Amino acid sequence: MTGTEFEDLVASLCRRDGCTQVRRVGGANDNGADVVGRLPDGRTMVIQCKRYTPSSTIASRELRDLLGAKVHFGADLAVFVTTTRFSRPSERFAVQHGILAAHRDHLGLWNNGTSLLSLSEVNGSGQGDSRHRARWKRAYEK
Repeated sequence: MTGTEFEDLVASLCRRDGCTQVRRVGGANDNGADVVGRLPDGRTMVIQCKRYTPSSTIASRELRDLLGAKVHFGADLAVFVTTTRFSRPSERFAVQHGILAAHRDHLGLWNNGTSLLSLSEVNGSGQGDSRHRARWKRAYEK
């Protein structure tokens, strides 16, 4: 899947969940947003999508960029969706600034029918226990 296809997937998941005015705006000069739209309750959202290898980690600076995009677009909610995981500092930053940080496990739940807004209930709750992380490292950090 290309980066554009990943952004299209995220946009389609938003539409499935009842979001409106959803459009992909990613690409060069996207001002830090890949998808914008309105949540089912009418609030505006801006989404950054990162399709990285499983061994990568999302750094805090990428969340700071999204926070800037939230301000630029005047959005009510910022969402960062990734195929990998967040560093501990970046996960803390997301929670502190009200960013919904959807890592690979959340993306799997979302793709299998869990709504986007339901993910906010588990935002910042970590990325698996120590056994889960050990299995993940054995599988991807070779």
